[in-house]
Amino acid sequence: MVKKVIINADDFGMSEAFNYGAIKAYNEGIVSSTSIMINQEAVPHAVSLLKQAPGLYVGLHVNLTTGSPVSDPAEIPNLVNPDGSFIGSAKFKTHEAIFSYKDVYTETEAQIQKFRQVFGFYPSHIEPHSAMDDNSIGALIALANKYQLHYGEVPYQGHFVQSSSEKYWQVESVLRLDPDYMNLLNRGVGVSDFISDRFGVIKNHDNGLITEFHFHPGYVDQYVLQHSGLTLARTKDLATLCSNTLKGWIQDNDIQLVSFGDLKK
Repeated sequence: MVKKVIINADDFGMSEAFNYGAIKAYNEGIVSSTSIMINQEAVPHAVSLLKQAPGLYVGLHVNLTTGSPVSDPAEIPNLVNPDGSFIGSAKFKTHEAIFSYKDVYTETEAQIQKFRQVFGFYPSHIEPHSAMDDNSIGALIALANKYQLHYGEVPYQGHFVQSSSEKYWQVESVLRLDPDYMNLLNRGVGVSDFISDRFGVIKNHDNGLITEFHFHPGYVDQYVLQHSGLTLARTKDLATLCSNTLKGWIQDNDIQLVSFGDLKK
C-alpha cells in the first residue's frame, strides 16, 4: 500500500525572503502543500510567486500573533497592543495573555474572508499558527464547521480532534505521533529524522491514514528576525526538504506526496 504524506510549508506570505524559500521547497523539494498568513504585507508577493508553482495548493494559516490583524483592532482588544499590532505568541505561551473566544472568532472569520478576497474562493483547509489554546482552537473549529472547511488533527480539550466532515479524508498529525515534535521544529528538521523513521511513516505504512507534517522552509530576512523566534531553523528545514537523499528515500519507500487540497472527496 502506498503511504500518503502531506509536507506542508507553513507561514507562506510571512516575508518576501520566506516566500522565495517556500516556493523553492515545492519546486525543488518534497513540499506538497502550503498555508498562507493572509494578514501579512508580503501576501501579494507570495501570490505573485505562485505563477512559478501553478500546482501548489494554498490553505489558510490563521495567524493571531504576528503583525497586524485583518479586523479593526478595536473589535479584538484581547489580541492587540495599544498600537493595534498583535500582542505576540510569547505572552500567550507563558499565559500572560489568554485568548478570548469572541475575539479569536472575529479575527479568524475576517481572515477567512480576506483569503476569499485575495484568491476569489474560500480556503478548503484551515489551521492555527503558533500559540493556541482551547478558546482559539474552539473558534477555529466552529468557523471550519460554519464554512465547511477541513482542519487537521489539533489539540483540543485534552485530546486530538479533527474535522469529522464526510467531505474529507482523515489525516493523522505528526504532532500526535511525536510528542517532541515542537522541539524539533525549533531546531529544524534533519534528513536523519526521516531516514531513522522517527515519525513512523514506514512503520505505520499500512494504517491507511494520511500523515500531515508542518515545517517552515524558507530564507530569513529582517522581517523574520524582528517578528519570529524561529529563524535559522527555517533555513535548515529548506535544506532538508530539498535534499536529494530525502527525495530518494521518499521514492524508495513508495511514499506519495499529497496536499490538503487532495483530501476533498
